[in-house]
Amino acid sequence: MGESGSSLAGAKAGILGGIFFAAAAGLFNIALLETFSGSVLQVLQANQFCSGAPGAASPQECFSTLLTADIPSLVMFPIAVFGIVFGGLYGMYYEFLPGYGYRLKAVAIGMLMLVFIVVFGVAGSTTTTDQTQLLIMRAFDSVVMVLYAVVIAHFYRKYTRVVEFESPNPEKLKITVNGKDYTGKAKTLALHSTHTVRAPSESGAFKGWLVSGGVSVLDPKSFETTMRVDGDGLLKIS
Repeated sequence: MGESGSSLAGAKAGILGGIFFAAAAGLFNIALLETFSGSVLQVLQANQFCSGAPGAASPQECFSTLLTADIPSLVMFPIAVFGIVFGGLYGMYYEFLPGYGYRLKAVAIGMLMLVFIVVFGVAGSTTTTDQTQLLIMRAFDSVVMVLYAVVIAHFYRKYTRVVEFESPNPEKLKITVNGKDYTGKAKTLALHSTHTVRAPSESGAFKGWLVSGGVSVLDPKSFETTMRVDGDGLLKIS
């Protein structure tokens, strides 16, 4: 059975978007620190653990650790996790997000993710050594966030399709999908998924199901049947 809003499809899109965001942010963070290596080494030398004193690492050793261990663990991994989580939220709450269409809704969730990245200190605050570097890193993250949104929108569209649900009498003839009322709504559902659809049988007004596009039903005359989603389409009570 598929789920409305398809959090699984969103998570799958989020994995790809999160990997892209994490890789881009990590590589840029490394390039940024290499560019400012002189000032970074000065800052590290002032740190008691990186001063080069007996028992302490050298500034260069700390710099290498920053590039090879801290950025992967403190920047890339958390961003990848955020990307997956917010991709899942994008799919789960797709219909409730502001904006119209896959990309604008993805930008909305991407902006929310960026706020969390900043709040949790993932956007370079633990790996940059001065305010200038931090501002550059956050500006870069803001740009990559838009590209992240494009990526998850593209793949979410690839993994889902939009199905509209229509009834001639929305008050009395409601359409439920997997037990949820979808009457008069358009929902994103996982591609090639199946769902239990039901219409009221008590009133005697139900005559059958009409389908179009990539939507099909197992028994068009049964008030409760299985719907399959193979493309954008319409399910309507006749």
